[in-house]
Amino acid sequence: MSRQPALQGPEQRVALVIGNSNYQNAPQLANPDNDAQSMAQFLNSAGFEVISATDLTQNDMLRVVQDFSAKVAAHGPNTVAMVYYAGHGVQLAGENYLVPVDAKVSSPTELVNNSVRLVDVMSTLETIPSRMRIVILDACRNNPFPSLTDANRGLAIVDAPNGSIVGYSTAPGAEALDGRGGHSPYTQAFLSVAREPNVPIEQLFKRVRLEVNHTTDGAQTPWESSSLTSDFYFFGDTAVAADRPPVKAPVVEVASNLPSRSARQAYDYVLSEGNPEYYQEFVRMYPHDPLCDHIRWLLANLLMAEAWHKAVLANSPLAYKTFYDSYASSPYATPALKLQIEPK
Repeated sequence: MSRQPALQGPEQRVALVIGNSNYQNAPQLANPDNDAQSMAQFLNSAGFEVISATDLTQNDMLRVVQDFSAKVAAHGPNTVAMVYYAGHGVQLAGENYLVPVDAKVSSPTELVNNSVRLVDVMSTLETIPSRMRIVILDACRNNPFPSLTDANRGLAIVDAPNGSIVGYSTAPGAEALDGRGGHSPYTQAFLSVAREPNVPIEQLFKRVRLEVNHTTDGAQTPWESSSLTSDFYFFGDTAVAADRPPVKAPVVEVASNLPSRSARQAYDYVLSEGNPEYYQEFVRMYPHDPLCDHIRWLLANLLMAEAWHKAVLANSPLAYKTFYDSYASSPYATPALKLQIEPK
């Protein structure tokens, strides 16, 4: 008698939740511990087996990532694996680093040696067969190390591996707010909209983006990188979601959709989509509306971050020179010059 493939069994859900607030050598943060606790409770109610930890040293962080990876592997290839991190994050030379509470950093080398590289966490997850990987980073509050002058604002773009979605609390190269009242604006928005049943995860992230943009008066606009091959609902018929490709509206709809909307409706629409082509369409149709200023900024910022991402991936003197020639006044100009002389 032959065994059925594991994917025909019930979906497994495992999550790792980390909140770092009480930093020893960097500014302390008010909300990540609270954010992590509430996120762990939410995920537990959504059927996840949750590993939850706060105020982790570098050794602690490395250990819990390994423990989590082993748990994902043990649950088999029909597992949805989720990682949530709240705390300090730093971008350096196009790489993102999650900062443990014991990190002591006064130079780029110390950051590399004393933090946890996001790409290492992603790579570890990618090597384990699973149905889907969800990573949420509420980690762009500011550069916590003033002496680290090479660090850029916020986090850098990361390509989501196949079958993954990576959600960021704010736009590439921008800073997020720690928030008041116990939660960051991003985690608060996520917790408030994610309980609705049968909302595909990509649609959920669009709603979160709009909610955060509204509650912060445009100061913070989340985004995500997605390479999903099936859909996912936190609550609802996950058996249906597993067989359904992600919901993606075609860009060609935009031109016909926008004229029938008010500028505010169109703004909300293109903002929730988070796509440069949608931004460009809004700028073309509403060039003189006050809301266009924010869309122009988002568009320019995203195009610059994508160009920097391509330069870092190529990692050649020519790639860094090409970037510098186009973006000499950008925050990435100084790292581009240094990397042009000595690539990573």
